[in-house]
Amino acid sequence: MLSYPNQIGEFLAASRKAASYDLRHNLYVWFGILWGLPIPLVTILMHLHVLGATGSDSGLSQVLASPMQWFFLAHPPLFGVLFGILGTIRNDKEAEIEKMVARLEQQSIHDPLTGLKNRRYFAHIFHDECARSLRRREPLTLLFLDLDHFKRVNDDYGHHFGDRALQETARFFTNQCRPYDTIVRWGGEEFVILLRATDETAAFTFAERIRAGLAAVPLADLPFRLTISVGLAQYQDNDTLEMLVDRADRAMYQAKQSGRNQVIAWSSLPAAAQRG
Repeated sequence: MLSYPNQIGEFLAASRKAASYDLRHNLYVWFGILWGLPIPLVTILMHLHVLGATGSDSGLSQVLASPMQWFFLAHPPLFGVLFGILGTIRNDKEAEIEKMVARLEQQSIHDPLTGLKNRRYFAHIFHDECARSLRRREPLTLLFLDLDHFKRVNDDYGHHFGDRALQETARFFTNQCRPYDTIVRWGGEEFVILLRATDETAAFTFAERIRAGLAAVPLADLPFRLTISVGLAQYQDNDTLEMLVDRADRAMYQAKQSGRNQVIAWSSLPAAAQRG
């Protein structure tokens, strides 16, 4: 809650803004005028009634000649100014709250370390992506990517280099993907990429290019190279998010078990591995 000095300062600041007196855009000004209008109307009628009762025929001219009546006539514009200032304060507060809500919404769907979208965002847009895929009769494929031996990076070089490695990996993925692909930091050293209009074969080629490119040279002069294991699975009718991620995760686990730094498609797994 604002203290009185802060409230006064806020009021004075709003009084210096042109928006407080904008009859065209600030409806609070008109509300104040209408709020104050009954005061002079009532006092004029009362004054006329008194004059009529006393037999005076001066009428309205005598009423308007009264200094007290001009005080009452000043109420509508004064109320308009007052309400306009208060309206500006309210509008500024609402704009501030909207900005804060927008900022919190952005923070809630972004990973603070890498700047990528997070799992919350992915869960939110997954059904929309599936509906678009079905509507356009386009394939949709998910990549599940996991950095190899990432614990060694933190152990050998420290968490600062571990964080940098995640940031540079995220930047590398972003540069490799198309604008309409969805890249997500799933958690820890795990990432997910959802590829629109991409079947399993094309997704495998894409994932292999990412894998080879990441392993080729150190990113941003990091003192080590990174490799990834990638599993991929194509969306099937009536897949839930959990089902699709689980298949891609199984394929990624098989890539880990087979020596790491490779890409494996779920469809290529033995039947026993597919069943888990």
